[in-house]
Amino acid sequence: MIARILFILIIIGVSNDLFAALLVPRPLRQLVIESDYIIVGYVVKISEKKRLEDEWTTRIAKIAVLENLEGEPKKDTIEIEFNPDMSCPYPDRYYDSTFVIAFLDWDKKRGKFFTHALSYGAKTLSKKEIEIYKQKIFEIQQILKIPDKDKQRIETIEWLVTCSENPVTRWEGIEELSKNQKIDSSSPKDISQIFNINTNQKERLKNVLLNLNGYVDFKLVDLVYKGNESEIDGLLLQKLKSLDNPDCTNYVSYLYSLKHKNSSKEMDEIMEKFNQLIIDCNNPKAFKQTIEKFIQLIE
Repeated sequence: MIARILFILIIIGVSNDLFAALLVPRPLRQLVIESDYIIVGYVVKISEKKRLEDEWTTRIAKIAVLENLEGEPKKDTIEIEFNPDMSCPYPDRYYDSTFVIAFLDWDKKRGKFFTHALSYGAKTLSKKEIEIYKQKIFEIQQILKIPDKDKQRIETIEWLVTCSENPVTRWEGIEELSKNQKIDSSSPKDISQIFNINTNQKERLKNVLLNLNGYVDFKLVDLVYKGNESEIDGLLLQKLKSLDNPDCTNYVSYLYSLKHKNSSKEMDEIMEKFNQLIIDCNNPKAFKQTIEKFIQLIE
């Protein structure tokens, strides 16, 4: 289903920025494995810097190091150069007078720290969120030390599920579980493995999905759909009926997830019309009528 949705997003003209961000996610476990340093910091000051070589204006985040979670930068204050105006891929961003967890690498050639994995490696968080992230980082650090790889994999899956159950770290767990395939072969430090959830874990993730407020995480849908088809189809239909969003692309995942409930020629015609309407989304009346007709066909 994810592959079909990505195809549709490309067809309807999703921006390069969004597509680039979708291609290279770096959830928490991978950040912990790959980064040289992990710090809790406080952004003391943001200043601007003009680069002579290309006349770009970048920014410098001066960050007070409050805690070292991995490695020791051996400095009380560090500086990170970043360019928040970069469009592709998504850049790291730091904000004045905020707390962060930063995943960093050291550029030996230039003698500078830089953020690992750009936007994924700079997490602006509240104090409460930082405590939650610190606990999850500590847990995965311990799991990664387990010498028995089968046991490490089992513990990792449970850790990913517990991440998914907490709204603060939900993306970190679901993103990696949803791959359900070899994990990022481009990372030389990583472990190649498949993260298959058991029956208990699947039920827990289904409960997360059923209790989400206001939106549906379709990666989570993919994880728990098999064996819960009727219940989840009902949830998606309920959410579709209540969806009221001027952005037509928000309907794509719902329709492509539910169209299997009616395989008639009329459904094919509705889907063809839907795909035409979302290209420019400038006919709200016709779009609303199409959605209403779709709902009638699957009820």
